[in-house]
Amino acid sequence: MSMRKTILVTALAAAISTSAISVVSASAVTTTIETQQYSLFVNDAATTVRTVTVNGVPLVSVRDLGTAVGALFVINPAGGVTAYFQDHAIDLKASSKQAIVDGTSVDLQAAVEAVNQSYYIKLEDFVQALGVDTSVDDAGKVWVDAVQKIQADQASWIDAGHLLASQVTEDGRVDYVVDAATGSYKQLLNSTEASGLTIAPNGSKAAYTVQDGAVYVVDLAKGNSAEVTTDNTIKPELVWSADSSSIYFLQGDKGSVIAKLNPADGTITKVLDDKVDYKSNLSVSADGKSFIYTVIKPGAVTADASKPVDSDDVAIDMTGTEPHFYSYDSSVKDGKPVKLTATADDKIYVGATADAGKAIYVSVEDSRPSSLIAVAKDKTVTKLIDDKDVLQAVVAGDIAFALVDGASEEEIYEVNLTSGAKKLVANVPADVTEIIAAPGTPLAIVQNGQVLVNHDGTWKKVTKS
Repeated sequence: MSMRKTILVTALAAAISTSAISVVSASAVTTTIETQQYSLFVNDAATTVRTVTVNGVPLVSVRDLGTAVGALFVINPAGGVTAYFQDHAIDLKASSKQAIVDGTSVDLQAAVEAVNQSYYIKLEDFVQALGVDTSVDDAGKVWVDAVQKIQADQASWIDAGHLLASQVTEDGRVDYVVDAATGSYKQLLNSTEASGLTIAPNGSKAAYTVQDGAVYVVDLAKGNSAEVTTDNTIKPELVWSADSSSIYFLQGDKGSVIAKLNPADGTITKVLDDKVDYKSNLSVSADGKSFIYTVIKPGAVTADASKPVDSDDVAIDMTGTEPHFYSYDSSVKDGKPVKLTATADDKIYVGATADAGKAIYVSVEDSRPSSLIAVAKDKTVTKLIDDKDVLQAVVAGDIAFALVDGASEEEIYEVNLTSGAKKLVANVPADVTEIIAAPGTPLAIVQNGQVLVNHDGTWKKVTKS
């Protein structure tokens, strides 16, 4: 499977036809016909299905393939068969080039054939009706991926084998733990008021807040949640310590304070209270002493004093509202935050190095490609990627991964944040919008709303759009 590559579904017929023997014509389908056996892989397991070739068209057994993927069958008294698969119903009839999928007629490439009291269908037709993924590896073997997947609006790594996938619903959010190899999943949390989950570095738990400010920690293996503080101040961001024992957070409706929570006893201590509002993007060093964060000042609102208050005639001056990064070392007695940036470009924060010694961001300016930048605590600026348009980036430990615009497709670069060395690690389609990465995990990407995980050079879909 490590050599598997996705190709057009039309190639699947070629893979089957190499082993199926053409023994009949279309007019002979009511006679006794010899069938062949064909081996393929369904959900990574070797499977054998019956095949026939009718009028030069290779067909597979509906029941054999359907049973392998987990479909249930009902014979219709009026003729034909209905396959039930993952809340879908597929109605098939012999000699028909149409299937009824969930009540809607769908055209087939070839007619369904009744051979020796069994139904046979073109492989492409059946897998498209089922809505499953197919591919052919370099050895010509067909792979069918029929594991039911969830739709995810957001995803992040828990550990090297599991993703946290979240759905935003009208009532709140639902979070799932997804197997990164198969796409199988289990529900973790369903809440009407929980914030997004922040995963602890050890991968065993995650933290979230609710509307009244309380913080909860959920066990990712068992799914049970426990309240760890009833403090009712607003906490717009939670950040776990490197050892997964403490939670740092921004406090107040304007994110003015950096504080630390001990989940074991609920104790909260202030780390920084400098009366500066609108902090965001909090990063904490591995030793818990250094911090990097963003400050964005709001625009200045002015109104013409000569006009009535209810005239709604106001102006907003956005001068000086570009984001800037700050560094703070709590181990320095009477130390003050240090402003690291001064330029007027738009800065999209990506993350910080493990020691919080550098802030990594994408610099966006008019009429030039977006670049990946590192700024150190001493204000030294390093251009990590400055010759390509950086679309998105993520920090995983002391490595950054950047999605950049290529000539006809997109490229993923790996950048060592210590040395600055960069290398191309993957070429991906132009409709990829995001990289998902964490220390020690495979790379994942988001394409057309679906999450795909890289396994030995092959991208495998683990969620659906």
